[in-house]
Amino acid sequence: MDLRSWLSARGGWAHRTDVLEAGFTRYRIQQALRSALVSVAARQWLHLPNVDEDLLAAMRSGARLTCVSAARMIGLWIPRTPERVHLAAHPHAGRDLSGFVVHRNTGPVGVALRSPIDAIENVLARVATCVPHIEGLAIWESAINRRFVTAEHLEVIDWPSLAARRLAQEADGASDSGLETIVVHRLSRIGIAALQQVPLLGHRVDVLVGRRLVIQLDGYAFHQGEQRRSDIAHDRRLRLAGYTVLRFDYREVMERWPVVERQIVAAVAQRLHLG
Repeated sequence: MDLRSWLSARGGWAHRTDVLEAGFTRYRIQQALRSALVSVAARQWLHLPNVDEDLLAAMRSGARLTCVSAARMIGLWIPRTPERVHLAAHPHAGRDLSGFVVHRNTGPVGVALRSPIDAIENVLARVATCVPHIEGLAIWESAINRRFVTAEHLEVIDWPSLAARRLAQEADGASDSGLETIVVHRLSRIGIAALQQVPLLGHRVDVLVGRRLVIQLDGYAFHQGEQRRSDIAHDRRLRLAGYTVLRFDYREVMERWPVVERQIVAAVAQRLHLG
């Protein structure tokens, strides 16, 4: 296997030491670099040219990608793309990290010396103290839902902050998306109980209030084409079966929540959740 293919199979990057230990000679490494099929950052990170820009910034800085930046890169739900890259650095590191959001607090677990990405437990710990509680809960739920961690594992960690300990008690992975977590949490604060991912008429609905009020949520990358048509057809079947269906998109939930809340409250006041 050539170096480019080997890196691709590992996510597009590797520490130079790992490359050497995998059997690639210094000569083969130099050949790959001269071909421009492989690049090098900070003399120790070999990577493909299309590697994630935030990860490349972490490699060049000598710090680790963490918090919402790491969450985004590994595919967790995040409420928005961070404006600046979040890095984890040693509390006494003297390097210039201006332009980054720098987390210098110690995480709950150690990290691999040859990784530019923070451990998932440290990522979640930093999320807990960096973003509002409800957004942190959505990210933690996403980590459970996507099987990076389990709720049981989170419960036994010695978290360094009260915010993280609170999230460890609340996160259970029931949500299919961050929007679900946010909607259900906000409804609970005004006394409206809701269930998530309830099977109705052959498909799961995002949120069910009472017996008959269905809330469907479209993320910022909501489905198009055949999947979208299937979603709308399911909405019609639900209405014909006597359910009230309210569908909201990402922007409505995140930017116009008072309007969304009023509509849900109005539906409950009309007892539409009871049928």
